[in-house]
Amino acid sequence: MRRLLLFPLLALTACTSIVTRYGGKRSAKDDAHEADGALMLNGQRVSVKWSDGDSFTFVDGPYAGQGTRLVGYNTLESYGPVHRWGSWEREELFTLTKGDAQVCASQAWECTTEGKPDAYNRVLVDCPKLALEMVRKGRALAYAVKGKPDRVVLDAMHQAQRARRGIWEKGVPKDLITALHSFAENQGTEYKSSSNRILDTHTGEAFLRRHTDFYQLCEEVCLNDSCMVYVPFDRRYKNQPACLIGE
Repeated sequence: MRRLLLFPLLALTACTSIVTRYGGKRSAKDDAHEADGALMLNGQRVSVKWSDGDSFTFVDGPYAGQGTRLVGYNTLESYGPVHRWGSWEREELFTLTKGDAQVCASQAWECTTEGKPDAYNRVLVDCPKLALEMVRKGRALAYAVKGKPDRVVLDAMHQAQRARRGIWEKGVPKDLITALHSFAENQGTEYKSSSNRILDTHTGEAFLRRHTDFYQLCEEVCLNDSCMVYVPFDRRYKNQPACLIGE
């Protein structure tokens, strides 16, 4: 089994020196990923607020106020510049994700839901044509945590990879880290290990890789040619560390 390579926090000077192309600390406006939109949910038009390229909050309708998670595809994290692979810099990939919500809000997609929640109590929603569009544009990953992704969506990802479109422009890692969890998060619980989510970019299957590693805040964790910066959930949106806000 391939092991995760850990890099000490002190060596990660790039993590604490991220700036925008204009220089200096990013503003809230500069980091805006949200967009207002609408979709047809189970045949009913509802208003939504997109927070990134694969999740939104219902503004009205039967699920008003609830957050969501779209199934069948996944976009890069939008809370800060945490992804890196190939010849990409983290800030470049983060900048690229800023257009994701606008693509999602560009039309009222046909979507369905059974109202079932995911592990974070978000409503699971299926928008097949949106998934295909995001993956085709090279803005998203064909993604299945159980079983295999839709074949049409997977083929679209392969086509985007071959064309070096969007996030694939500067390289296609075989294994792409999409989620990190330090073992420290499980201290005081009954869990004996933590798990990272790794996407096989050929099959579209996102596997859990269990480990007992402790990660430091803003530490970059790499698996072969894919890297991701570790930030625990409670620091991603509030009291953000320097590696997310460019100080």
